[in-house]
Amino acid sequence: MPSRTEVRLASVVLRRLLHEGLLQAGWNICFENGSPVITATDLGAMLEKVPAKYIHYAYAGGAHTEGAQHTGYFLLVVPKEEYDASEPEVKVREIQNLFNPGVKKDFPLPEFISSACVISGSASVSRLELLRYVANKLGGVHWDNERGGWTGPVSSRQLLLDEGHLVVGRLPAPLYETLSIAEAIATAPDIKKFCNKVGEIAPEEDLALNVIKFREGRIGKFSDLTFNTNSENTEA
Repeated sequence: MPSRTEVRLASVVLRRLLHEGLLQAGWNICFENGSPVITATDLGAMLEKVPAKYIHYAYAGGAHTEGAQHTGYFLLVVPKEEYDASEPEVKVREIQNLFNPGVKKDFPLPEFISSACVISGSASVSRLELLRYVANKLGGVHWDNERGGWTGPVSSRQLLLDEGHLVVGRLPAPLYETLSIAEAIATAPDIKKFCNKVGEIAPEEDLALNVIKFREGRIGKFSDLTFNTNSENTEA
């Protein structure tokens, strides 16, 4: 499982790809139309039939790690007036029958980034909002230690993420969601197709590893400084 620092750094790349639109822009260069399709946990579909009043919090997850992991984690709370202490299993079965666990969906990229990865009651946080939170507030790009003073609808959703509902392995829930987003993108067949196309359009130049190429001035041809890699003490 990656460290917290590694996931925060990944949020910077994901912010550029998704929030700044570089992934879709690159796709548009390589292909005539459409968007890449990303397969991921569909949290909304899992909870579609569950009344919002029961949903204390729910996270989409989906990243496969060598340790703790999940694909849809929920904590539900039954209002006291609906709880029958003499037959508690009745209400449990009723709510369990509303679940649709483990649902995944093939999301076109715009739908993927706007889809909910955190739900609490009737409030939700989209995957894009979560990435911006991690990048801009949790230290991916910036660190904001005064998040408690925010106001407004978006800020309220970010304050929800500050509540620290869940830790998966060594990753707090927002970082595990970031890892899940990264994995969903990295493993998507369309992304592999996109990377192959980029390699065709703009192949990386194949350069020798034991050569320094330099110019004696600011312009002109390169000269080479070749290292003898067969010697114990590498010499130019």
